[in-house]
Amino acid sequence: MFTFMDAARVKPARSTNPPSEVDRLSSLPDCLIFQIFLNIPTKDVVQTSALSTRWTTLWKDVPGLDLDAEDFYIRETFVSFVDNFLERNRGSSIHLFKVTYDYSYKPDLVNRWVDTAARLKVEHLDVSDNFSEWDPMMNPTVLYTCSNLVSLRLVGMGLPNPEHVSLPSLKTLVLILIEFTNKWAFENLISKCPVLENFCFERSYDDGIPILRVHSKSLLTFMHDAGYHEDYDEEDRFVVIDAPMLKYLRISDDRTSSFIKKSPPSVVEADIDTVFNLTSERRIGIANEVQKREMVRDFLVGISKVKDMSISSSALEVIYDYARYVQLPVFRNLYTLCVRFNSYMWEMLPVFLEVCPNLKTLVVGTSENYLMVGITVIARPWNLLSSLEHVDIERPLKGEALEMALVGYLLENSPNLKKLSLSLHDSLKKGKS
Repeated sequence: MFTFMDAARVKPARSTNPPSEVDRLSSLPDCLIFQIFLNIPTKDVVQTSALSTRWTTLWKDVPGLDLDAEDFYIRETFVSFVDNFLERNRGSSIHLFKVTYDYSYKPDLVNRWVDTAARLKVEHLDVSDNFSEWDPMMNPTVLYTCSNLVSLRLVGMGLPNPEHVSLPSLKTLVLILIEFTNKWAFENLISKCPVLENFCFERSYDDGIPILRVHSKSLLTFMHDAGYHEDYDEEDRFVVIDAPMLKYLRISDDRTSSFIKKSPPSVVEADIDTVFNLTSERRIGIANEVQKREMVRDFLVGISKVKDMSISSSALEVIYDYARYVQLPVFRNLYTLCVRFNSYMWEMLPVFLEVCPNLKTLVVGTSENYLMVGITVIARPWNLLSSLEHVDIERPLKGEALEMALVGYLLENSPNLKKLSLSLHDSLKKGKS
C-alpha cells in the first residue's frame, strides 16, 4: 500500500533529456500546475515529487486535498496528513477539501476538519463515510454559513436543523444516505441556497421524510434516487418539486407514490424509473385508485415539454395501465426517446409512441431493474409513426418471436424511417459462424 511519507522521501529522478531539450512541463507556471493537481487524488500529486527537483515540495502548496483513508496503513498517519494540510493553509483559503473515511473515525474529529475547512473559506467540500454502521452527527455550525462554498457533497452521516443557514454561493449539492434530525432540516437547507443549480439526493429507505419539498427558484438539475426495495410499504411518500427553472429531472425511486411539480412544465430532459409505489395488487385500474391516477396524470403533464427522455419498462407499464382510463398528455416536444426494457413487453410501447407526434429517434435498451407492476397487454391496431427516422435496438436480439414482432412493428409503421440499427446475441453469432 502506498504511504505518503515514503513518497515524499523518494529521490527525484534524474532527467534523461539533453540540455538543449525544453522541459515543457516544468516550465509551466505554478498556478497552472496547481489547477492540474486539483483534479487528481492527493496520493498521485505527492508522487510527482519524484519528477524533478522543482516539484520535490511543490505538492505541499496545492490549495486542495483529496484523500482516502484506505490509502494508509496506519490510521494516525491519515489523521496527521489531514491535520498538516489544514495547518499549512491557515491564514489562506483552500479550493478543495475531500476526505473519505470509515466508521472508525469519530464524528468529533470529522467535525473539526470540516469546521476548519469552512473557516478557510473552502469552495468545494466533499466528506464521505463509506462504511458507516450508524449515523454520526455532523454539526459544524460554520459550514452552514460558509459564504465561499460552491459545491457540497456529503455521504453517510446525520445533519441537524441549524438555527441559521446562509450558503449564498452554493451551486451544487449532493446528499447520499443522509439522515436529518427532522423534516425541517432538509427544507431549511435547500431554501437557504439562493443560487443552487444542481441537486442530487440519494435517499435511505426510511429517512423519516414523508413529504420531501424541493423549493428553489434557481434549480436547473434535480436527481432523486431512492433505490429499489423488495419490501412494499403501504404508507405513501411524496416529493413536491417547486422549481420553475428546472431543465433536467432524473427519478429512480419505486417507493415514492407521487412526484408533484408545482411550477409550469420546464423540464427538457428526463430520466424516469418509478412505479409510484404500485404493485400488481395495487394497480391503477382498481376503483379506489382514482387518486393514484390523478397523481400519475399530474406528473406526466409536468414533464410533457421534454425533448429528450429515458424511461424504464416498469414506468412504461404504469403509463400503459393509466392510458386505459385517461387520455395521455401529448409530448409534442419529444424528439429522442430511450426505453429500457427488462423483457420484450413491447406491446406497451406503441401506446406511448402515439402521443409523441414529433419523435425522431427511438432507442430500445436494457434495464437492470426487474420490478414488474403486473399488467395484461390488450391487442389493438397501432397508428403510423410518421415522424420516426432513427431506431437503435441496443439490446442484443436472440431471435425470439416477441423481438421479431418489435422489429416488424417498427418497420411496418415507420414510413419515413432512415436507419434501423440492431445487434445480435452471442448465441446467434456462434450459430451463424
